[in-house]
Amino acid sequence: MDEWIKSGTITEIVLLVMAVEAIIVTLYLRHAGQNSSIPGFLAALLAGACLVLALHTALTGSSLGEIAVFLGLSLLAHLGELALKIRGLKANPNQGSQT
Repeated sequence: MDEWIKSGTITEIVLLVMAVEAIIVTLYLRHAGQNSSIPGFLAALLAGACLVLALHTALTGSSLGEIAVFLGLSLLAHLGELALKIRGLKANPNQGSQT
């Protein structure tokens, strides 16, 4: 198990699981007629994937610059997700309320 972590193999497995999740959830959302939810879901997943890639680069001895690139990309994906949520709330103000 230590070797899986030190070599970054564990992060590769996590990324593979995330890719499968992206496919399954996207297909489900399309089938359920919730196409408008797909971009936000994928943006959130992309943010998480970039964090996993940052971890991978750190575990495998990459430079701080490479780690920073993935952290920055994660931030951009997260901001994109937030923008989609805010735009969705403006289009449907009652969406976030608890009634």
